[in-house]
Amino acid sequence: MRVLDNCFSKITDSTNLWHAWLKYRRGKRSRPEVLEFEKNLENNLVALKEELENGTYKHGGYKAFLVHDPKSRLISSPSVKDHLVHQAVYSVLYPFFDRLFSPFSFSCRIDRGTQKAVFQLEKYLRQVSCNYTKECWVLHGDVEKCFDSIRQDMLFEHLKKRIHCPQTLDVLKKIISSYESGLRYPEDNLAAKRGIPLGNLTSQLFVNIYLNSLDKFIKEEMRVKKYFRYADDFLIVSAKRMECVEISEKIRDFLWSKLLLQYPESHQKINKLTSGVETLGIRFLFGYRKVRPSTSRRIQKLFEKRCREYKEHKIDSATMDSSWRSMCGMLTYTCDYQLKKRLLNIANFYAKKTNTTA
Repeated sequence: MRVLDNCFSKITDSTNLWHAWLKYRRGKRSRPEVLEFEKNLENNLVALKEELENGTYKHGGYKAFLVHDPKSRLISSPSVKDHLVHQAVYSVLYPFFDRLFSPFSFSCRIDRGTQKAVFQLEKYLRQVSCNYTKECWVLHGDVEKCFDSIRQDMLFEHLKKRIHCPQTLDVLKKIISSYESGLRYPEDNLAAKRGIPLGNLTSQLFVNIYLNSLDKFIKEEMRVKKYFRYADDFLIVSAKRMECVEISEKIRDFLWSKLLLQYPESHQKINKLTSGVETLGIRFLFGYRKVRPSTSRRIQKLFEKRCREYKEHKIDSATMDSSWRSMCGMLTYTCDYQLKKRLLNIANFYAKKTNTTA
């Protein structure tokens, strides 16, 4: 079994902490807390390095705020110092664990991501439907309150199996125990704590580590061929509806018995392709795919806001260009030409207003 040992020196290495700072400050240089930390940057980084090496580092609290995109999510943002520790830890742990993850896990991984997941699902749909000549069914399930439900003691045990470095485990324990969702199930003992915060870079890695056993169970034990997972969402494509139902029941049993996570029937959707399958912000139909209507409205609203900010000189041309490229990137793997046309119309409308004002 592959293990990671003597990795603490890599985490606390001055170069690693410096790169952690460079990655963290990207796009955040105007924030008050970042400016304050940067005033005495060298001393702050040296002090952080010493705290980690001496074992005196303590994780601080979180600043919580709501994000509506489209549903409300509670984001927990740590301090600048804690952000740097997360980034430094992630930079060392991610390359090791990424090699252990299933190739059918697409969330928060280099050379994976949403676009690859969209292409993978389309490939499955083509294969099972015999190039869109036969009906097929898609099981779309997700873990209920996944981030808030993860048992901290079980997550730490998963990490201990692979990481044989006491100092690194000590830092990881401080990161994990710095947050508690308050969610409890009747089966939990008094000492059990649940939850990892949305907003932490390390949480993205922890979710993939925790759910990696689910990927192995479905692919290696159940031998399901058309499966992939994106964070806490998983999809299975089958020619028969009953097969989806049976697989779903086995997954539900596994998640609770092995990971103590709930997957209720309300979080289970089984749709046939002819009725449309909505996931990953895309609506898949027979022979083509387009942006989901709710996502389309959100994109237009966001782009109009960006155009208005550019007109009022609140953002520069580089930010505007980045926003446009981001939206075009999503449209490249859909057949939604009408949406692109509407975005161009919005851009042209504000361009005329800007020229008139000038």
